[in-house]
Amino acid sequence: MNTRKLPYMIFRKYLSLIAFLFFIFGCANPNNPGDTLGLSKKLKGKWIAKAWTGELHEEWKIGEDGWLIQEGHYVENGDTSYSARTKIELIDQSIILFSVIKNSTPKIFEAKEFSTDGFTVENTEYRNPFQVEYRFIDSENYERIITGYEQDSLVSTLFQFKKAHQK
Repeated sequence: MNTRKLPYMIFRKYLSLIAFLFFIFGCANPNNPGDTLGLSKKLKGKWIAKAWTGELHEEWKIGEDGWLIQEGHYVENGDTSYSARTKIELIDQSIILFSVIKNSTPKIFEAKEFSTDGFTVENTEYRNPFQVEYRFIDSENYERIITGYEQDSLVSTLFQFKKAHQK
């Protein structure tokens, strides 16, 4: 073995190791809500719930920026009459849910309760809804309860989501 090349070979190995570690740790997103909040394993996938005279269709996934997003549609008689996009982020130690309903004002909710069984977000500046609760039943089912005022009556609506399996 050529001893003059030994320092160069050691330098290359260390440089390769440093480059590898930089790649691994540089690509990690420390604020990934799937890891931080544990929600991606509860919500990730496609879901369907009966709603009024139609169905709610949702897909939860990790977005390009590393946060959990949901795209949802209300389908009635084959027509989509409602679509929304929801995003859950951790901002300054607060869990924030952003909801953008097509042709409507975006809404922002803050988590008031959070556990492995579910979470509740609310914003009392809104009348309907002012509170949204997620309950994780099992890996195939979750519930969402939306509470708000319709006219002067307090109304809660329960949606029971089932995992949609592709055939």
